[in-house]
Amino acid sequence: MTNLSDQIHIKDHLFKNRSVMAPMVPNIAGQDGSVTEEYLNFYLARARAHVGFIILGAAYVHLDGKGFERQLGIHNDGLLPGLENLVQSLSKHTRVGVQLSFKSLDKLPESFSLSDIREYRSAFVRAAIRAKECGFDAVELHACHDYWLNYFLSPHFNHRSDTYGGILENRFRLLKETIAAVREAAGDAFILGVRLSMDEFVEDGLTAFETLTVGRWLENAGADYISASGGIGITQHRMSPPMEVERGSLLPFARALKQMVSIPVIGVGRLDQPGIFREAISSEHADLAAVARALVADPKYVAKTLEGRDKDIRPCVACNFCLMCLQSGEPLRCAVNPRVGRDISPVPPLKRKLKVVVVGGGPAGLSFAAHAALRGAEVKLYEKKPVWGGAINVGKRPPFKDVLQDLIDHLVKSAKESGVEIQKGREATVETFRSEAADKIILATGAINLELQISGLDTRGVFSPEEILSAANVASGRYLVAGGGTVGLETAEFLAEFRVPITLIEMTDIVGQGLHSTRLNLLLERIKRGGVKLMKKTRLISFEGKMAQVEIQERTMQLGPFDFIVFAVGFRSNRKLAEAIGNKYPVELIGDAAQPRSIYEAISEGFEAALNLK
Repeated sequence: MTNLSDQIHIKDHLFKNRSVMAPMVPNIAGQDGSVTEEYLNFYLARARAHVGFIILGAAYVHLDGKGFERQLGIHNDGLLPGLENLVQSLSKHTRVGVQLSFKSLDKLPESFSLSDIREYRSAFVRAAIRAKECGFDAVELHACHDYWLNYFLSPHFNHRSDTYGGILENRFRLLKETIAAVREAAGDAFILGVRLSMDEFVEDGLTAFETLTVGRWLENAGADYISASGGIGITQHRMSPPMEVERGSLLPFARALKQMVSIPVIGVGRLDQPGIFREAISSEHADLAAVARALVADPKYVAKTLEGRDKDIRPCVACNFCLMCLQSGEPLRCAVNPRVGRDISPVPPLKRKLKVVVVGGGPAGLSFAAHAALRGAEVKLYEKKPVWGGAINVGKRPPFKDVLQDLIDHLVKSAKESGVEIQKGREATVETFRSEAADKIILATGAINLELQISGLDTRGVFSPEEILSAANVASGRYLVAGGGTVGLETAEFLAEFRVPITLIEMTDIVGQGLHSTRLNLLLERIKRGGVKLMKKTRLISFEGKMAQVEIQERTMQLGPFDFIVFAVGFRSNRKLAEAIGNKYPVELIGDAAQPRSIYEAISEGFEAALNLK
């Protein structure tokens, strides 16, 4: 049986194991495409942790094909010194490849003249020559996910009527010519890979029926490996599967391709748990297994997997917050790893003894406690409830969100192993701080639900999302959910599992704010299938006699009757303890206690507060 830890040869290159860091755009290169210190250190932290093959993502080969502000470039010779230094640094630990890309930015194949095709095809060749000169082990042609080579290969995008369009052989022509030109320029010894969308998951797109044929053609054309991805922009939930999509969902495509070709196949697609990561190889789905987001969440994901330290892994929860950062033009960040971009820097020790009391065992409090203790502080944490996790304990209840339990477990484990003294089921008071004589008090007391102040409410039928999501069962009846944010949508989906009639109203035209589109679109599809009636631009005015009076585009109407109403209209910080303390002790509020937001702010603010201890 082949294992993830086994070596593999591609051409004359020996790879120390079969793990791959899949190509991605961290958006931390220079605006001119140059390698920055942040970019180098991001990859160096992962290279040092036993990744067998790192493929730098989507390096643009021509300025016209640049898709992101701080994307890595390989389009001019001025970038060579930085690239060469990067390769030399990473090559001490791993094999290094670079993915060559051209982002069409919605410019379809029919928009390109024959001279355009020649120019941009030549740009790939020049980029490959630069890669070889810099010492890269491999180049990978980006032929999936809405990039130029994918646009020509896909019938969904390609509507040309000349020799570059129509039948599959014509649509393959550009990719075939690019491979031939790169191979001639770079030589037979240089590794040349191709990344494909094996299925685009749209009616008129590529399917495995065609891409398995393309796989054979790629091998005959001179490709040395194929990376079997999937999806395009409108089906991004298949190329970057969120928590709602089963782990390893793309592996069957890699397995089918592996049976068709004799060159190595890379499998990918939410292999973010050690079991499925290992199984991708041991069950012969693929020759190599690739992850990206799991390595963002934990730079040592591969090392811990290979060493059997599964419980030490900081879990990727597949929330796709990282993708949301990229698509909004921001540098890469991670909801669960506050050290992204600083992974290689050690946490500095404190210069003096410090006693800190933390109130709140949610993500903010646990994050602070663990990092403060790592710095050498004496930390005691109070959580008044009998369970850890804060708002995550409710957030994990909607369908597909049980992965958040892994995050709670990791945060608690990290705090305990760092030496934090934990007081669970004990409520901290002003008297507690007097007896503790702490140098610093951190309040991570979370937030509480808001309720609309409207007339006619019978409080017996009014619920908060927390009350609904914490219930083992819900009462039969007709439900009105007020608020179309993430919490409102997920509460409606949870209720829909009990087959009760649900109407969800949102006063604005935007629902699910803060969710990445890959998750929001799937969630909206599910609540629609669950029979939830969703009404936007609908403001609740009053609720009397089981009837809701609402305003829709400046006119009022009655909705109902409803037996129950759920207010999912937001949160306010829980500052009751902070107000009781006043100026008596040095206090800092973090997470939702400072301002209600997401897991990202909670964990990152906990980390920053720990770093700022003096």
